[in-house]
Amino acid sequence: MKINYKLSLLIMLFGAVVISSNYVYAQGLRNDTLYFCEEYKDSKEIGNADEFYLPEKGGTITVMLRTKKPVGVAEIFLQIEKDVAGIRENISKEPFDVQASWDYIFFADIFFPEPGKYRVMAVKKNGDMIASGYVRMLKNK
Repeated sequence: MKINYKLSLLIMLFGAVVISSNYVYAQGLRNDTLYFCEEYKDSKEIGNADEFYLPEKGGTITVMLRTKKPVGVAEIFLQIEKDVAGIRENISKEPFDVQASWDYIFFADIFFPEPGKYRVMAVKKNGDMIASGYVRMLKNK
């Protein structure tokens, strides 16, 4: 029986890609995730990104939180820090009422006062962090 080495190599390579992509997808499902979009409207995330342009006097975006399990609390704080050359400056910490059974939450109209790199954290009242993410706010063109 003659073996086609190129075909065998191609099949093995394809298998490795499928296995690794499933692993990456599964990793995403295992972790609580905080990310950003322009708005959440009609049960749809619109304009997902990690960079947004701000009007001259600041602007708002929507912060999304997806957890692997229900959050288990009735209140979540969104804490925002501005990162300037590795030094973090507290910008705000706002409480939000949620349902303990929720595992997918949107926080609309979160205000960013000026361009810069920001870390946004979803935190329980006891201080436990649920998830965090970085967003860059750019000066409007």
